[in-house]
Amino acid sequence: MMTHRARSRARQAGVMLGLLVSLLSWNCKGGGDEGTPAAPCTDITFTAANTSPASGDVFMSQTGSTCTTLQVSVVVNDLTGIFTIGFDMNYPSTRLQYNTYTVGPLLQKNASNSPIVLVDAATAGLIKVAMSRVIQDGPVTAGSNEVLITFHFSKVSSGTGSMDFNSSGSSTVDEEVLDQNGQTRPASFGPNHGGSVMVP
Repeated sequence: MMTHRARSRARQAGVMLGLLVSLLSWNCKGGGDEGTPAAPCTDITFTAANTSPASGDVFMSQTGSTCTTLQVSVVVNDLTGIFTIGFDMNYPSTRLQYNTYTVGPLLQKNASNSPIVLVDAATAGLIKVAMSRVIQDGPVTAGSNEVLITFHFSKVSSGTGSMDFNSSGSSTVDEEVLDQNGQTRPASFGPNHGGSVMVP
């Protein structure tokens, strides 16, 4: 017959064994609050229409994305005498929400001053842009595919859409590049210098 002390030790051993089993089970699950790992998601994509830009082309290119965000840059290829740039562009507001922008390195090259940047996104699906260097810094040259500005978007809903410069009759912004004297430079904003968006 087990003594009182023996029964007490047996109960303690049983409690310790139960704790050990629970601990091992908890460790195998990776902790109590993590739950089931989230399924991998698919990144948003922007497929550029202009894959072989010519000299003077101003076009759009994807420069970053996640499952819920997209970055599309306006890029200038092989153009001299750049001082002021203006354009407006359409994006699929049923699929994407515009959040903000980042000025690219092109207008900041060899500059003592930050470029002047005006971005109007008050109308959903439309972004109007005017950018210029200051007179003290003079014009700048774009080499091969240099980033002018990057737009940041976030997911609204799944589906497809298009993004491109607005060359329609309703456009209130001229798509153009000017030198420091206000003369037009030989830049081309289209046709088909945007692309298609796929939001999974």
